[in-house]
Amino acid sequence: MPLYQVWYRDSEAPLAFTAVSRCSEEEIVQHILAHEHLAAPAGGEHASAQAMIAANKLAPVRYTEDESEINRID
Repeated sequence: MPLYQVWYRDSEAPLAFTAVSRCSEEEIVQHILAHEHLAAPAGGEHASAQAMIAANKLAPVRYTEDESEINRID
């Protein structure tokens, strides 16, 4: 079960969650939206991570998977 730590909107403390399997960038952003009680933009599950980030002003979004190097969703 991968452990994700996600930073967005220049937050100091990450949003941490585990998943049954590896998450796509879109799934990671959907976790942020659920945590913030925000609705996904038009297109729902088919919206790109970048579209969801822009629509909800979440940038910059960075994450680690199992404490790996930091990845950025642009």
